[in-house]
Amino acid sequence: MVREVVNNLIVDLSGHYVDCTFGNGGHSINILKNIDSAGSLIALDKDIESVNIGKDFAASDERFKIIKSNFSNLSMLLEKDSIDGILVDLGISSSQLDDSNRGFSFRKNGPLDMRIDQDEGLTAKDWINESSKQEIEEVLKHLGQERSYKKITDAISKSRKIKPISSTKDLVEIILSCKTSRSRKHPATNVFRAIRMRVNQELKELSKVLDDAGKVLKLGGRLVVISFHSIEDRIVKRFIQGKEGNHGESKFSLIGRKPLKPSFQEIKRNPRSRSAILRVAEKVV
Repeated sequence: MVREVVNNLIVDLSGHYVDCTFGNGGHSINILKNIDSAGSLIALDKDIESVNIGKDFAASDERFKIIKSNFSNLSMLLEKDSIDGILVDLGISSSQLDDSNRGFSFRKNGPLDMRIDQDEGLTAKDWINESSKQEIEEVLKHLGQERSYKKITDAISKSRKIKPISSTKDLVEIILSCKTSRSRKHPATNVFRAIRMRVNQELKELSKVLDDAGKVLKLGGRLVVISFHSIEDRIVKRFIQGKEGNHGESKFSLIGRKPLKPSFQEIKRNPRSRSAILRVAEKVV
C-alpha cells in the first residue's frame, strides 16, 4: 500500500518523517522520493539485518538516517512537536518470513525463535517450554483467536514433558495432531501469530508508540498505521477516537470515513497484503 501511505503521510514536502518499521526499506524509499531536499526521514528497526540494509542506503542519501531501536522508544529519540508524519507498519517482512532460521514460518523447518530482535528477549522455544499452561491458553485464545486453544495447549503440555519443543516442525506437528485444515488457511497460522506477538510484546509496543506519536508529532502531523490483525486494528481505532491510550494533551482526528485496504491488484501481486488495514489520523490538539 505504498501509494496510499505516501499520499496520506506527506503533508509538507520539506517535512520531517519517521518510518517506525524500516524492514526492507520499501516505504522509506518511496517517502524519500516524494519529499524535497530540505525534508528528512528517520527510520527505526530492531532487526539488525534491516538496520544494515538501512545503513547502506543512508550512505547514499544525507536526508535519511536509521536507528536500531524498538519503536516504543519514539519519545526518547525525538523532540516534542518535531515530526510531520509517522508511519507504523505492523507487518512482518517477507525476508523475515522466508528465512527459516528466524522461526516465523510454519511452512519451513527451523529453530523456534520468532524474535524480531535476536539480540534480546525470550525465544519462542523458551516461552513455549517454560510458560505455565494457563498463560499458553490465554495467549492462544486471545492473541491467536484460536478455537482449538485448549486442545493445542494440552498437546503442548504433554509433548514438552517428553522432550523440549525446539523447532517449528515440532510445533506444527503438535498443532496438526489437534486440528485439520478446513480451508486454504494453514492450521498453524493462528498459533504461530499468537506466539510471535507474545514473544515480541507487540501489543505493548503498539500502545506505547501510539502514545509517543502524540508527543512528537507537530500540530497537523499525520499518523499512518498499517495493521494485520483485528486486535491491533481495534487498538489503533480506539486510540484515534481517544478511547484508549494516554493521550496527555494531544488529540487526533480520523482522516477518511473508512480504513483503507489493499486493492485487488495488490493482493494478487502480494497475497500477504490481503489482511492489511490502513488507518490515518491527524493531530489536532
